[in-house]
Amino acid sequence: MRIRDAINRILWKYREALENYYLVIVDRLDVSGFKRIPFKYIHSVDNHYVYVNNGTVIIAIPIHRVVMIEDVRGEVIWSRGEDSKDSF
Repeated sequence: MRIRDAINRILWKYREALENYYLVIVDRLDVSGFKRIPFKYIHSVDNHYVYVNNGTVIIAIPIHRVVMIEDVRGEVIWSRGEDSKDSF
């Protein structure tokens, strides 16, 4: 499953429970090298960017920086490099 499809599936199928999912991206400025973005802040996604609403502006994050989607328990829902994982 492509990144865009996995993100859209959560945005539309689980829109009442978006607080249960996180998008994990590469962030060189963070000590860990990664940043978790709650799905409730994701505005939309296309083939090149994930658009995140930070409350004042919408920020475009290149889709190649997305490494995984996980739930609040830390279970990986989708991960880059794995074959189409369709557990949701």
